Amino acid sequence: MTNDEYKARDLAEEVEVEYEPLPSVIDVEEALSNKERAMSELESNIVLQDEVNVGDIQSDFKRAYKIIEGELINQRVIPSAMEPRGAFAQFDGKRLTVWSSTQTPFDLKKSLSEILSEYGVNDIRVIQPYVGGAFGSKIINYAEEFVVAYLSVVTKRPIKWFNSRTEDMMTTNHGRDMRLRFKAAFDSEGKLLGIEGTLIHDLGAPFEDINRDSFWMTTTAARLLIGRYKVNSLKIRVLGVATNKAFIGAYRGAGRPEATYFIERILTLGARELGLDQYEVRERNVMDDVNFTKLPTGLTYDSGKYKELLRIAKPYYNDLIKRRDSLRSKGKLAGVGVAIVSEIASFGPYSTAKVKVLPNGRIQVITGTTPHGQGDATAFTQIAAEVFDVDPSNVDVLWGDTDLISDGDLTAGSRTITVGGSAVYEAAVRLKEKLLKVVSEKMGVRAEEIEYREGKFIHEDKTMSLWEAARTSMFMGVLPEQDYSYVMNLYTSPYGVHMVLVEVDRDTGFTRVLDYKAFDDVGVVVNPLLAEGQTHGGALQGIGQALYEEAVYSQDGNLLTSNFSDYVLPTAVESFNVEWKSFGLTKSDTPIGSKGIGELPTIAGTPAVVSAIEDAIGKKIYTMPVKPELVLKLLGE
Repeated sequence: MTNDEYKARDLAEEVEVEYEPLPSVIDVEEALSNKERAMSELESNIVLQDEVNVGDIQSDFKRAYKIIEGELINQRVIPSAMEPRGAFAQFDGKRLTVWSSTQTPFDLKKSLSEILSEYGVNDIRVIQPYVGGAFGSKIINYAEEFVVAYLSVVTKRPIKWFNSRTEDMMTTNHGRDMRLRFKAAFDSEGKLLGIEGTLIHDLGAPFEDINRDSFWMTTTAARLLIGRYKVNSLKIRVLGVATNKAFIGAYRGAGRPEATYFIERILTLGARELGLDQYEVRERNVMDDVNFTKLPTGLTYDSGKYKELLRIAKPYYNDLIKRRDSLRSKGKLAGVGVAIVSEIASFGPYSTAKVKVLPNGRIQVITGTTPHGQGDATAFTQIAAEVFDVDPSNVDVLWGDTDLISDGDLTAGSRTITVGGSAVYEAAVRLKEKLLKVVSEKMGVRAEEIEYREGKFIHEDKTMSLWEAARTSMFMGVLPEQDYSYVMNLYTSPYGVHMVLVEVDRDTGFTRVLDYKAFDDVGVVVNPLLAEGQTHGGALQGIGQALYEEAVYSQDGNLLTSNFSDYVLPTAVESFNVEWKSFGLTKSDTPIGSKGIGELPTIAGTPAVVSAIEDAIGKKIYTMPVKPELVLKLLGE
């Protein structure tokens, strides 16, 4: 045994293992043929199936003016958080404490309790330190977290493990990897009548529970294929396919980026076939206003004024077209792309919060949500400060520790501010009402006679500060704190219109994004700076998939893009100007009124930039990433 990490690595390299190679299933087409199985026990590589069948698809195709068809590929990508996964465990004979780079400390605690109870471990604390990014890839509980905890229990020694970058890219869940084989029917005015096809999701390694969870993203994508449009019919066969790659899991958007990519590309391809402007096609197809409208596919949109947002954004689109035409007059290959986001966000079932007034008068907020770099604590501070009418500097926010609050959930699905913020709001309001009753009894007046402002309870010449009210409550048998679990019965449906101007170098095939404009309706924006930051980062991430990112495997199953030398991520050099506007045309049915924005720009950026490149080079594009070699090949055809 050694305590030296580098010596341990050297010793590990001295271990020789002989493997008997088995046939690998890497290509999804090969997997569908079932010539080889991804695992010998499988009866078929198609491990999950579903179907979405809405309307009369045959009738719509019979009366179609134009039918387009093809296969759109939304390639496999790697979440690539700044911080790889890692965990540290310490068992003192009674209590197990685990620190983990996770999005779900409460879920990890529950899972560890189930597994380790047979070893007499019933007191477990999980701490989520500051996490350097996740994008969904740290939602699930990974085997290493359990191994580290188990080893600490049986050895009674502290155990630490961290992935290297290559290990992380090979073992942390990958994202996307869907393809849609489609036929789409349009009438002579460019209205989309129906879509028929097969949606194939390469789920990666055949882990039943993980595959089942990931397949939810596939079925969601299928049901969101109508986007924000009035589509008469939809018939989609949905296949979840096992291969010998890393398993697929949640990655920023989780099904909604794929759905948006497919429907937006279909509309743009249809517009090209019909000789129509891509913005005009969207105006002709977009839904009327919705208000808790249930779609034929079973999904519900809570609220939306899509036509109004298109009207507001159109002058900016026209300006981009003018700039495009000016560049073209100078011999440049310039193009404009546009996309309307299909998103459902802020899922339940609940989020928890605890709000306290401390003996020193400071307000402490404990959230059951688990941010991993988004700055959500700032927004929670604002919410509590507004309820108590105090300076935000008087509010502290804590999270990521299962000892701080009895239960919690996770940060994912653009839910933290909407659901978690609503829990903070409700807890704060109830605590203020509780203290008001204390002050009322102390002052000997009715609660409705007391005015509250700037952190003080006031009645005529009597004043009691929050600090005094908290201290008084303790002497009256009342704790100056309040728990709340906010239940989210439905999800929200934020939306936006995003557009991009690009220039393609005809000699190198390199695409440069010149301008990006995002027009969103995400309900009430609690902190505009945080929201705009999400838009800047999310748009770059979405365009990263469109232009650069791709997980590539060899035929024998080795990941070839296993570090940042081979897996290309956009950097500050590839970044671009982003203009963001939020109009608040609608709001959610929550105390906060927000809808969520974290995934919106990533969802929109990918189809918008692909359509812009298509507009620039005058060629149809069906695959990603749109690398320079692909552009040069298309230009040479």
